[in-house]
Parts: sequence; C-alpha cells; structure tokens
Amino acid sequence: MLLPDRLNQRIAEAIKHQITYERDQADTSSAVWRARCEVAQAAMLSDADRSIFIHHISERRGSAAARDMQSQAETLRTNAISFLARNPS
Repeated sequence: MLLPDRLNQRIAEAIKHQITYERDQADTSSAVWRARCEVAQAAMLSDADRSIFIHHISERRGSAAARDMQSQAETLRTNAISFLARNPS
C-alpha cells in the first residue's frame, strides 16, 4: 500500500498531466481556464492543506464558492485516482 504522501504525489502528477492535456484545447486566457487551474491546484493539495485552502475560499468568496471549489476538486481527485487504478506504475 502506498504511503499517504506518495499517493498524494501520484494524484498530483495525474492531475498535472490532465491539465497539460486540457491546456492544448482550452482558451488559456479565459476566466473559465483560470478557474479550472485554481481547482486543479486545490485538488493537488493534501487533505489537510486542501481543507485550509477551501476555508480561505469560504472566507474570501463565500460558502457557495467554497462548496463549488471543493466539489470540483474532489471530482478531479476521483478522476485522477481512477486513472491511477487503471494505469498502475
């Protein structure tokens, strides 16, 4: 079984790979792309760090924005974990 730090590192690497792939098809000057990158940054954090980040989003932008960020980050992490499960290395 992978240690939590190693697992988080592999999840972050899978997310970076996904964002790199998306970059080729995205309008990287758009607000949508900037939001996607922010979600990816949150998704690459450890559980504790992500919780702190989401808390700061809640304080600055409100609870609805924080919930949306958390949901999107969780989805991105779930997709990365699924990718890693299909492609172990």
